[in-house]
Amino acid sequence: MNRIIVGATVVLVSALAAAQEDGLWVQVWSYDMPGEEAYLEQLAQTASAQLGVPVRITFDKWDDAHETIANWGETAEGPDLVVVADIWLTEFARYIEPMDATVPENLKDEFFPVLYEKGIYNGDLLGLVWATSTKALFYRTDLFEAAGIAPPSTWMEQLGAAVALNNPPEVYGLGLPGKREYETDDNLFFYFWSAGGTFFDEDGKCALNSEAGIRALEFYVDLANKYQVTQPELTTWNRKETRGLFEQGRLAMFATGPWAIEQFRTNAPDIEFGVVPLPVDREMVTQIITDHLVLMRHSERKELAARFLEVAYTHEQRLAYTRLGLIPEKRSVAEDAHFQDDPYWKIFVDVIPYGRTIPLIEWEEIGIAIREAMYQALSGRMSPREALDALAEQIDQMRAEQN
Repeated sequence: MNRIIVGATVVLVSALAAAQEDGLWVQVWSYDMPGEEAYLEQLAQTASAQLGVPVRITFDKWDDAHETIANWGETAEGPDLVVVADIWLTEFARYIEPMDATVPENLKDEFFPVLYEKGIYNGDLLGLVWATSTKALFYRTDLFEAAGIAPPSTWMEQLGAAVALNNPPEVYGLGLPGKREYETDDNLFFYFWSAGGTFFDEDGKCALNSEAGIRALEFYVDLANKYQVTQPELTTWNRKETRGLFEQGRLAMFATGPWAIEQFRTNAPDIEFGVVPLPVDREMVTQIITDHLVLMRHSERKELAARFLEVAYTHEQRLAYTRLGLIPEKRSVAEDAHFQDDPYWKIFVDVIPYGRTIPLIEWEEIGIAIREAMYQALSGRMSPREALDALAEQIDQMRAEQN
């Protein structure tokens, strides 16, 4: 699941009030999904009734989430349960109470193994998947049909379609993010993994400057600068803004997660779109991103937190939540007709076996460095090879300092 940056919204009760009152405090972050606030209100009410104590769910933007969680950990104050991005799990592990003895055995068995195991670090289960996503390519069916073009299955077919359908400023062939913000680098990873890339080699050295990495970044840069089939001034666009262009009917293609299905249906009902797997170079891939509900070590309500998990992860609750725009982490939910009978949703579920993930290491600074390298290449300040060589050296130094 990817983290959508939205304006601050708080549901149910302010964070200050939640900290001062008795009961369980759960902190989640917005995915900008229609119906999200209503769902969380319902969950809080249901859990309060079943637990017999007030359950307060605070709901806010991702922009300041990292700093906020770090502050809660350092001060040993704040929510009992917090949603933490997968890329932060190792960094915040010292603040997290392992859940191995908290999660009911039957719940563990209901998860897709890859998604349950995603929360395990150094042998401890740090958190249960709260939200997950795979990625696929959205495309304008009306534009493709009018041009007599099939949706792309390879990089070269994607390039050809982008060139054929590019008609700026009315329509751009392919939307890509290029701004130095969260999630921009994800779109590079789609190409990197498909080209056969891995983040680190057998010796633990950064391999982003491998031939696969260079090929991926060169293709990304060429789409924007050589073929000019993306929106202009790419380094000024984040992913949410790029998605907005698709909703306006100004993109022929855009790769993102399953939440966009309901977003496009709600925000752009006149846009005719389809969904196909990400275009392939050497390997079919998708990206699996996870956010995890973790139990903070400072919590004095650990038993209540365990009971909340039993409520929040029932089949009915997880089906209601994932239907808003997320991929199910429970196999029984994935078998529901909502995911199996809808051709759009089925694509996102079917590609799970091809999923790749960011390594479970301290990632925050690494992600920032990758986005900076992309900026250097996209802006023409460095060639893709130069940017990635410098990046690899920087990441190896970071890893040495982390260890």
